[in-house]
Amino acid sequence: MITIDDFDTYPDFPIEGVLFYDIAPILASPERFREACIALMPPRAANVDVVAGIDARGFIFAPVVAQTLGVGMTMVRKKGKMPGTDLLEAGVKMEYGATDLTVAAGPIEGRDVLVIDDVLATGGTARAVAEMLERGGAKSVRFAFLMELGELDGRAALEGYEIQSVVTI
Repeated sequence: MITIDDFDTYPDFPIEGVLFYDIAPILASPERFREACIALMPPRAANVDVVAGIDARGFIFAPVVAQTLGVGMTMVRKKGKMPGTDLLEAGVKMEYGATDLTVAAGPIEGRDVLVIDDVLATGGTARAVAEMLERGGAKSVRFAFLMELGELDGRAALEGYEIQSVVTI
């Protein structure tokens, strides 16, 4: 079982006042990485047609979960990092910055999408991704996070969506 002890912490990173939880120890252990990927799997009754990994650490877990489920994967990338013209975009305000995200529209239209990311903090990124996927015609959107920072109440930003978190701090 993945616990808070599986993460390294770095105070004041990337900016002062932020306690950064590093997933590197989980990735360094094949057993812990396998446990994390299994824990990110949706409940058996959940319909999932495609897994969307959020840039950048969601990319680590999403392809393993997608392969295990026998479904495809798509990437939610920072703007300017994805080629093509059929892209959806969303602006995101995070707890310590802002960015623009993109996703290819084709793989999500009419599909049940499982979105995977490493951390649920304020919910700003996840909410923007959900709205972007819905604009692209996703049939449903659900979330799986490796870690949830409970005091930042990201769940409130995702009201109405199914959410699972492996570890809540």
